[in-house]
Amino acid sequence: MFKGLFQSYSQGGLFRNSTTLIIGTVIAQLIPILFQPFLRRMYSPEEFGTAALYITGVSMLVALANFKYESAIVLPEKDEDAHQLVGGGVLISLLFALGIGVFIFFFQSTILQYFELNKDEVNYLFLIPLSVFFVSSYQCFNFYLIRKKAYKASARNKVYRRGSEALAQTSSGLFRYQQGLLLGSLIGDVVNFFGAFIQIKKVGFAIQKDFKKLKQTLLDYWQFPIFHAFPSFLNTISLMLPVFIVHAAYGKAETGQFDLSRLVLALPMALISTSLSQVYLQHQAEKIRNKHSISADFWKISKVLFWMSIPLALILFFFASPLFRVVFGDQWKLAGDLTAVLIFGQAIKFIVSPMSSTLVALKEVRFSALWQLLYFGAMTWLFFNPGVRIEDFVLRYCYIDFAAYGVYYLLIYLIVLRYEKHIS
Repeated sequence: MFKGLFQSYSQGGLFRNSTTLIIGTVIAQLIPILFQPFLRRMYSPEEFGTAALYITGVSMLVALANFKYESAIVLPEKDEDAHQLVGGGVLISLLFALGIGVFIFFFQSTILQYFELNKDEVNYLFLIPLSVFFVSSYQCFNFYLIRKKAYKASARNKVYRRGSEALAQTSSGLFRYQQGLLLGSLIGDVVNFFGAFIQIKKVGFAIQKDFKKLKQTLLDYWQFPIFHAFPSFLNTISLMLPVFIVHAAYGKAETGQFDLSRLVLALPMALISTSLSQVYLQHQAEKIRNKHSISADFWKISKVLFWMSIPLALILFFFASPLFRVVFGDQWKLAGDLTAVLIFGQAIKFIVSPMSSTLVALKEVRFSALWQLLYFGAMTWLFFNPGVRIEDFVLRYCYIDFAAYGVYYLLIYLIVLRYEKHIS
């Protein structure tokens, strides 16, 4: 089965291009994973809990920072329009980050009190708008690389980012600098930004100075900020909200444990699912522009992701607890126990998330928006009903993911059927 599927992808370029990104992403993600056994002994669960709150906050804000115009960069027929979308996305990110900085300046005491941070950590709040700008701008650059099929360049940027982050965090840990995790994350974001900018210049990107044309191009893709940006922001909140739920209900140490579990579980998504999603979006957008069928690719990718997820889920279900104790130390046993349960919810995300690119390619983001609102509602319920123990929480979280992503997959499939009927 795998051989036949892989051959068909290689012939069409989709799997071959995905493999280029996946290999680079594998190397990039292995870097922090290989450093984790050392970092988990340099920093306490509480320090990892603080870093998890920081990174989660940045991830939430990034989802809204450029109004999701980065997703539209692969769609225009003309490169000039894509250049306008990149420039517009970066400009919006800059203004958004400045707004976040002003908000933090006026409400820093409230933020410190709510998240139980100490006064020494207040200055690190101002790293958040910097990270938001660098990460959201990088996403615009990266989608331009995907548009130009510069997959090797995109893959190299991931390696540079993770390598610089790991080195900065490890160096800080050796010197007992408590906020080294945050500093390393910011350094990685900066390296990623400048590395990607250099790469897009090499493949033909030119800064546009026609602001009238910029405004018109942004208006042409009005669906993305209206139907994609805010719902996507809610969806990111839904994905990141569990970190805040664990922090509020069970404490900072448990947040550190939960964060390690999420880091390990996110590895397959980062290695395969996300990279495949980006290439799949470009591939489907090209087919849709030419009014070609997309159902065959939809089913083939679904099957590959399904068969990839099964062995990983079984391995972590049976062996996560002992593996975590051996690799990260006895103090991280709880993270292994949580992983054994959460793997099943992550498995269905691994399958469905890349397929959601179909809705972007078809410019049917309003249906994605509807689902994201419903998922946000389910996670809001979980926020108020987490359970007495953290084990209760992860079970409820897993049930929600199974139901929600099952419905999402069915919705995407129905949209694909409608498109196929239209072109026939």
